[in-house]
Amino acid sequence: MFRVLVVDDEPAAVEYICSMIEKKCPDLTISATAENGREGLLKFHEYMPDLIISDVKMPIMDGLDMIKAIKDSGEQVPVLLLSGYQEFEYVKTALTYGVADYILKPVTPDGFMAAVVPVIRLLRQNVYEQRKELARSMIMGEDVREEKIRRYFPEQAYYMVVMRENGLPRRFTDTRETELISELEEIMFVYGRDEREALYICPSAAVSGAEFAGYMREERIRKKGSHNFITVVMVEEAVAREKLKDAVSGLYEEMNRSLSIGVTQTILAGMDRDKEELGEKQEARIHEIHGMEVINGLNRYLEKRDYGKLFEELWKMIEKAEAVKYPQLGLERLVRQFASKVQQYFDSSQDVLEEELMLEDAFYEAGTSRELYESLKSILVRYWKKDKESVKLDSPEFIEEIREYVESHLSQELTVSGLCREFNLSQSYLNLIFRKHGMESFNTYLRNARIERAKEIMERNPQMFIKDVAMMVGYKDQFYFSRIFRAVTGMSPSGYPGRQ
Repeated sequence: MFRVLVVDDEPAAVEYICSMIEKKCPDLTISATAENGREGLLKFHEYMPDLIISDVKMPIMDGLDMIKAIKDSGEQVPVLLLSGYQEFEYVKTALTYGVADYILKPVTPDGFMAAVVPVIRLLRQNVYEQRKELARSMIMGEDVREEKIRRYFPEQAYYMVVMRENGLPRRFTDTRETELISELEEIMFVYGRDEREALYICPSAAVSGAEFAGYMREERIRKKGSHNFITVVMVEEAVAREKLKDAVSGLYEEMNRSLSIGVTQTILAGMDRDKEELGEKQEARIHEIHGMEVINGLNRYLEKRDYGKLFEELWKMIEKAEAVKYPQLGLERLVRQFASKVQQYFDSSQDVLEEELMLEDAFYEAGTSRELYESLKSILVRYWKKDKESVKLDSPEFIEEIREYVESHLSQELTVSGLCREFNLSQSYLNLIFRKHGMESFNTYLRNARIERAKEIMERNPQMFIKDVAMMVGYKDQFYFSRIFRAVTGMSPSGYPGRQ
């Protein structure tokens, strides 16, 4: 609910406004009232309301001076002014201070609601944007004011989980293709570094711990397919609001530390767990794979040009990594060491950034260890063998063939790995093809194509249920579809023009 400060020197007017808010505005609640602008200014800084409804002319300090003082302090809050016809010059001045609207006296219920409804819509959009930015800042470890956390996460404690599909976000390219935020039944906030990830934040007052854990189990089952893996990191108990930022940081540290290619796992990341013990367990897992021995073995087969044995050993390393839950970051380090050796051995003139992007794509796209192996193999084999795929890379006809296939299969469960199997491509090559033609990544292209198709369907059939629209563009989960739609278009499917 949004908090309102009502400022008026007439007690009857204050009572009347409060009464209309209580009866007609379920999204609003009265946080405080004041008799003049000076008192209103003090109450504003004490209660930090989301909306101010204020008279213009009052003793001691009028409404305009109060609004100017708030603006000068650097705070932004929408204001509705109560004004008589004879005070319209005041209103024109107030509009330069960023006042949202004015309500003419005598105030009628219709006039009041005509002014308030658009402001409530504005407040909802502002909360959407502010929570998104706040979550982004906490995820990235940036400084966040405690006051801002209290304002946009007003409950006393929260359950928290990070759930990620497949590998860690890209580091060499922008991961913020799509940021998700949603409110499921007004109790669940969902954010992510990209569309493969969700940070669930749920007030503990809204559900029990058992209910939240059950919901997360269902989410993991729903997301888990045959060509992906899911990593879940969760806190054991509800987190107090004042520890929210540290808890988010802890969840992501554990995610980055523990995610292992091809391994579906649930990890507890209690804030008070012994970090030294965690470090020892991590080291024990890492020592299961003797990094330098692996690299030296691969190097020997490289020097002998025994590529069959080389790829056999590469597969054994990746298979062992999955078996011991070897961290993705550690495996990447080994692969990059060997790739660098290959480049030196063949005196490669390949573009360094292109090589890094292809390796990054291989880890980001792989849903299984086998898919990772196939992608790495396709990258390495280019150094000593002309790859049959390379002749297609600069062909607009081939790109158009892929796009036509996508357009005709949007209603199906179309995945990167499935498309690669259809066209006999590796995932790294698919993204390379799109980059060479100046296009966005394939995942971004697929997401945008689905949303564009959804918009076309809703424009033709405005009464169609959202869940049916979602199914027609390849999304089995209505809520996930709504999150993606809103992240891409800035509005929910139900609010799309023509459906209201």
